Amino acid sequence: MSLARRRIRRAERAVARREDRQDRRAERVERKQRRVARQRRAPEVARQLLLDTAERLFADHNPDEVGLKEVAREAGVSHALITHYFGTYAGLVEATLARRITALRERIRERLLEAGALARPEELLDLLFDALEDPVHLRLMKWMAASERPSAHAFALQQRGLAVIAQQVAQAMRPDPPRELVATIELTLVTAVAAATGYAVSKAALAGAIGHEPGRALDAGVRKTLAGMVQAYLRDRIGLP
Repeated sequence: MSLARRRIRRAERAVARREDRQDRRAERVERKQRRVARQRRAPEVARQLLLDTAERLFADHNPDEVGLKEVAREAGVSHALITHYFGTYAGLVEATLARRITALRERIRERLLEAGALARPEELLDLLFDALEDPVHLRLMKWMAASERPSAHAFALQQRGLAVIAQQVAQAMRPDPPRELVATIELTLVTAVAAATGYAVSKAALAGAIGHEPGRALDAGVRKTLAGMVQAYLRDRIGLP
């Protein structure tokens, strides 16, 4: 090998070593910045960051296609932080869905405070259908249904979201509603949610069963039909206008 060639090789190796040192230095700085950022976050802020990150990933992927590594890398945190707040990856998935369900419940409760809301069940069902048509919500619902995790029942039992809404509906009708009235409304809500969820999950198959293509026209028809059935049932059972 000529002297000139050896000099070029040495120069190239020197450049490579210098670039490698710069990369390592930049990586150390980045890790330090991440540690500082993590230390400065309040617990609830860190928890919400992880849930926001999970939702972004679930917008494009099913939960089974994502894992702790992907969420941690996207959020710029360690795996340990996720397990600290959620226990497991499954716990993170469940918490993501739980947050969405809680937000939906609050939107429905706010709508119930509006004058005449009880006489317009289609508007309340629209909130439910809109949530179920959201890709993230639907993916998480399917994942939970397929996994049949007992913690899903524990969350529902703790939150008792439908019971809270049923109580609010009953109190809007009577200041001191009897238990029979509340129970009737609870059963109606369970039936409506089950119907809406079943349609959202099996929309293509159900449309094909009646010779239709899934689409907005069919969606609107199902919503209107279910709202009419709910209103007719409550009118017959409890005298809802």
